[in-house]
Amino acid sequence: MSSSLPPLSFKASTPSSVRAEAQAIIEKFKASINDIKDGKCGDPFATLSLALGDASAESARVTLPSMVHEDAEVRAESNRMKDALANMFSAAFTDSGLLRALSDKKQYTSKQISEEDEKFRRDVTFLLEARNGGNAPQDIRHELQNTRQQIEALCTAFCSCINENEDHLLFSDDELRGVGDIDRFPLDYYTKKRKVSLKAPSTLPVLKFARNAETRRTVLEALSKKCQEENTPRFEQVLKLRHEAANILATYPHHAAYQLAPKMASDVKCATEFLNECVSLYKPKLEREMKLLTDLKKELHPEEGGLQAWDMEYYIREFKARCAGVDEASLRQYFPLEHVKGSILSIYEELLELKFVREIDADIWHSDVECYSVSDASTGERHGYFYLDLFPRDGKYSHQCVYPLRPSYVKDDGTRVPPACVNLCNLTPPREGSPSLLLFREVETFFHEFGHVMHCVLTKSKHTLHSWAWSAVPWPGGVEQDFLEVPSMMLENFVWQPEILQRLSSHIDDGSSLPDQTIRALNNSRMLMTGFTKMKYLAMALYDLRVHTSAGPDATSDKQNPYVVDEVSHNASSLFNAMMKKYTGMEQVKGSFAGASWLHLMQGYDAGYYGYIYSECYAADLFSEFEALARDNKPIIDSELGRKYRQTILERGATKCGVEMLIDFLGREPSNEAFSYRDDSAGIQCARGVTDRPIDIVPKNVSLFEPRESRKTSEQLIKQAIIIKFDSI
Repeated sequence: MSSSLPPLSFKASTPSSVRAEAQAIIEKFKASINDIKDGKCGDPFATLSLALGDASAESARVTLPSMVHEDAEVRAESNRMKDALANMFSAAFTDSGLLRALSDKKQYTSKQISEEDEKFRRDVTFLLEARNGGNAPQDIRHELQNTRQQIEALCTAFCSCINENEDHLLFSDDELRGVGDIDRFPLDYYTKKRKVSLKAPSTLPVLKFARNAETRRTVLEALSKKCQEENTPRFEQVLKLRHEAANILATYPHHAAYQLAPKMASDVKCATEFLNECVSLYKPKLEREMKLLTDLKKELHPEEGGLQAWDMEYYIREFKARCAGVDEASLRQYFPLEHVKGSILSIYEELLELKFVREIDADIWHSDVECYSVSDASTGERHGYFYLDLFPRDGKYSHQCVYPLRPSYVKDDGTRVPPACVNLCNLTPPREGSPSLLLFREVETFFHEFGHVMHCVLTKSKHTLHSWAWSAVPWPGGVEQDFLEVPSMMLENFVWQPEILQRLSSHIDDGSSLPDQTIRALNNSRMLMTGFTKMKYLAMALYDLRVHTSAGPDATSDKQNPYVVDEVSHNASSLFNAMMKKYTGMEQVKGSFAGASWLHLMQGYDAGYYGYIYSECYAADLFSEFEALARDNKPIIDSELGRKYRQTILERGATKCGVEMLIDFLGREPSNEAFSYRDDSAGIQCARGVTDRPIDIVPKNVSLFEPRESRKTSEQLIKQAIIIKFDSI
């Protein structure tokens, strides 16, 4: 196995050097494609696999600077070259000459091929034919490619605008009263006020803890209008072009149908019905919670009037503190980052029987970055590498993600290239004389994202197309998009377990773990006050499907407001606010369009945002196997079961479809029991005498995974979709 680390120091990188590296990748890849088309290679599929692997592995030096480089000009050129590489891969998979060459039976040897190789051939053919119109006339293919290039450029510009945003707000110390540790916010030289950036580590504590309602309102208004002027036109144009691209293929009625066709859900009707059924159950929970929060605000601040959007984080936290005994400010003292990081790594090592070693001599792009190798704890076999880049910086990617740096694939000499990735986080940073202390939500996010790290690094695929990836990178590959969150969501469940919370926590003063009473309170609060957050999420997921099932605004006609909600016509931005109001009951900031800073729909989750709650169902069922250990008073960290999870889910990548992997791990068809049980136990009896009655999210007498009518895919596998049937409450 080739075990070399990717060279990822960008000290000498310039716009011209990034451009030159990209051009070299493109020329090498095109030469391989031409060799296949000209019949100059033995096995055309093997040649294609190697070409895809090499180009993907080499692309990190070109594309990663767009996410992390300190120089704005290098980031901009990196974004342009990321688009160029994406267009290179897209052009290959719309190439009718490549399709003909791969279909030429005379080029194949008569020897039997492996199941994995056979799946690769089917998947490549499916991409060329059904997804990219490889059999279509040349003018159609060119039109499709040109349209997709426009989409790619607009999406890149949209995301870059968010990542490059350096807006900040100014507040006096009194205006930040309640936030705590306000020295984390630097002083503005001229006004001597505190500078609060619009990145999550700064805004979330203010929304949660600032006692001044006007301060919270100012922050939420700024967030709701972030990048709005620049990104709203891009957003609307992307919707229009996506619809046009789907229609060019003459196979799909709209972009959502195109996106869902290869996923587990398989069609828009299934995904929409699933979301609507969730709405019907979370809505009563929301209504009860809003009454409780309204009453709480009247009790604490009667002079401020009714509940507003900028009040939600603050009063949800207050309610949890009073009702469940969870003081989020005090909890931070138990979660210093260095301890949390070390504990998360050791927990994953133990669970999955791995060994992580810090690679001190690795090339890194910033002094904050750490690199680790991942090996089997028993055999020493090298699996891959991961990097941790945990703190916000100017110009750095402003959300949380795991970015693939290199796929798993096999070279022509039989050696496997180990995968690599980076965990790009924006956690609360340390400052001089004060360590980083994490909100529990940040601990949960770190644990979740590290699950993605393991899914990437442990993949043992022969072909890049089956390695872990998502659309933030230009190369094609990865599991079904609505399965992508399942493995990490399953692993995220561990963070709530008492024995794990004890390991994760270490008080900054004396190193003590969370007291048992606090752990119980934290667990009790897990499903408390989730009605608003779930309904907000469901509104966004339904919005995503709605805007991707129509043509979108047309500047050349009178169809500028093509979306209708409750008999009122809307454009894309007013539709967002109308749907948020309809499903959450909360008015949005006047004149705002929060979708202008919503990265997901421009980074591969378009017509796929539903996948988060969809994945929760599968993840709960997987985790039930570990929960059974705890119910039998056994340690929940069981290396034997962890190894099984590693081998049947994480290592396989996309060599099997998601449903097959679930069955392989569970030894049965997926079930709804664990998901419904978790939500059955969601309510707690409040100390003040208020009961938040739990909702039966899925009645136990109803099957969550009802089989749909079978249909054959390109790989002749039966797809299943979640269709939830609910009884009335």
